[in-house]
This record gives sequence, structure tokens and C-alpha cells, in this order.
Amino acid sequence: MKQENKSKLIKLSIIVLGFVAIALLIVLPLKFSGLLDKVGNAEELKQIISNGGIYSYLIFFAIQFLQATFLPIPAMVTTITGTLIFGPFVAFLISFISVMAASLFSFFLGKKFGKKFIVWAIGESDFQKWSQILTKGKYGFFLMMLFPLFPDDILCLVAGAATTMTYKFFIITNLITRPIGILAICYLASGQLIPFSGWGIPVWIILAILCVAAIILSFKYQNKIENFMTKFTKKSNTDSSAGQQPNN
Repeated sequence: MKQENKSKLIKLSIIVLGFVAIALLIVLPLKFSGLLDKVGNAEELKQIISNGGIYSYLIFFAIQFLQATFLPIPAMVTTITGTLIFGPFVAFLISFISVMAASLFSFFLGKKFGKKFIVWAIGESDFQKWSQILTKGKYGFFLMMLFPLFPDDILCLVAGAATTMTYKFFIITNLITRPIGILAICYLASGQLIPFSGWGIPVWIILAILCVAAIILSFKYQNKIENFMTKFTKKSNTDSSAGQQPNN
């Protein structure tokens, strides 16, 4: 083995061991202390964050980052809890920053360590299922990140490992889709704007029907929309290049 390859292998091994150590240092203490079970419960979680005093914002940030990377905690639970404590705007701001950081971290892991690492993390079947969808086109990734029915953390990992997606496209997609989902949870799922009783019930039914219809139509016409977006992007780039040419 060449010296250069040995050096790369050593660096890669150190990075992998570092990430594993971080995960163990975070997850194991939570598990053995019983805090992991409490974090999955909205009332217990609310107490943990509230008891943090001046560090409550940092605790909420850490929990949001962890739920999007290492811990199997529903984002709905943590985000609504944050909304009840800090209000929708502050909860949205902290959640958005932490989730963006977690998404980039997951995408980096996929890019850096590739298929074998991701298969080890999520399993062969999940990797194959989501990679087959993501490799069909970038628009599929955009749609799945937009709608709250898909595993965002897994998608970020697989996108990094199984596609040629660039950091630029990944970041732009998350900057567009993440705020929509987080805002919806902070302002809608908490029941502050539309209650879960009275006049709110028919409104929620209509919203649910519209959401399902949007998902079905989006995936049904995915190829057409993908082609349109590709042509539009190429045309925009052509027009931009033509406009930058110096006049004779």
C-alpha cells in the first residue's frame, strides 16, 4: 500500500473513531441516566429544558441537533416543547439553526464515509430504498425534505453517500424546505394559530387533504417537473452567461 493511501486510511480511521466516540459520549450517558427516556416524553422534556435556567436555550439547541442526528426522538415532540417554553419565534430560530447544522453534518458523513458507513448506520434495506429514489433526480429529494412524511436525517445521509448532489444544492434545498416544516410545527402543530377543536377541526381536515393531494401530484409528475426545472436552470444560466459577455 502506498504511503499516501496509508496516510488517508489513518486519517479516515481517526475521523470515524472520533464520530463514534462523540456518539457514545452523548447517547450512553443519556441512556444509563434515564434521561433518554425522559427526552422522548413531552412533559419530561419540558421540565429538563426549563430547569436549565440560562442554559435552557443551549439545552434546547443540543436536543434539536441530537434528534436530527443520533437520537430517535420525533422532531414534532421536541419542537412543540420548545414552542411552549420559548414561544414560536424563538423556538423556530433555535430549531432552524440546529437542524441546519445537523443536516449538514449528516450530509458530510455521507460524503466522507460513503455507502459502507451509511449501511452500517441505517441498514442495507433502508439505504437501498432511499438511494433508489434519490438517484432518480434532485427534485425527489426536494419534495421529501418539504413534506413531513419522510425521514429527513436518513435522507441527508443517503444523499451524501449515494448521489452526486453538491453542497450548494443541498444547502439551498434545506434553506427553502426546513423553515417551512419548522414554522408549520411551531405555529400550527402547537395549536396556537388553528385550534384542535371547534372551527379548527374542519380547517385541519382541509389542510390534510390538500397536503396529501400535493404529495401525490408532486410524485406523479416528478419527472415532468424535474425536466422543467432542468431546462429552466439551463436557460437561466445561458441568459446569465450571455449578459456577462463584453460588448465589442
